[in-house]
Amino acid sequence: MIRVNLLPIKQARRRSAGRTQLLLFAGLLIAELVILFVFYLVESEKLDTRQTEVTGLQREVSAIENEVADARTLEKEAEALDAQLAVLNELEARRIGPVRMLDEVQAMLSPPRNEEERVAQLRRDWNVEWDTRRLWIESFTEGEGAFSLEGMAGTADDVAEFLQRMTTARHFNNVQLEYVETASSAGRSGAGAMRMVRFRIFGELSYIGYAAAQDTDANQGS
Repeated sequence: MIRVNLLPIKQARRRSAGRTQLLLFAGLLIAELVILFVFYLVESEKLDTRQTEVTGLQREVSAIENEVADARTLEKEAEALDAQLAVLNELEARRIGPVRMLDEVQAMLSPPRNEEERVAQLRRDWNVEWDTRRLWIESFTEGEGAFSLEGMAGTADDVAEFLQRMTTARHFNNVQLEYVETASSAGRSGAGAMRMVRFRIFGELSYIGYAAAQDTDANQGS
């Protein structure tokens, strides 16, 4: 009877199967590494794209911030110029303002010199027939944007006409009559005294002129 030893064949088959499994495992490992490497390249490219976009956005933000800074600088320069102009206007008003204010007071106490002045006074609701000699100012004080004046007049109606003129004046505002009282003419008493009235008026004063000041405020606000 012939006997065949099959043990070496089985061992050879086992070794072949082990190598096959080892090669298959190595192949799977290599395939996984390749996939991971490809994924890494794709994600790296995406990251580079995002970084490029972020860099571009940062540049845009920096440009906008520079523009905003320039705009703020220009705004501050404009405010400084406005402040300088306001100072110059105030200095100019202090230089020539009193003259213009006194000219206006003189116009209130003078009859119209021509038809143009007559029409202008009528537009202000002044009585152009009023005899301006019936009222005169005895004292005038001013300071810190306020004024006060005292005077004499023939009657209370004369004071009312002068008050109307001051109310519509350019350099005076919030004009108020403090009192009107009966008084005798200076140096006389008794039956020969001339009956007159004494009055006091006070209010706000602007050398620039309230109309001009309102125009300046409107221009700054716009």
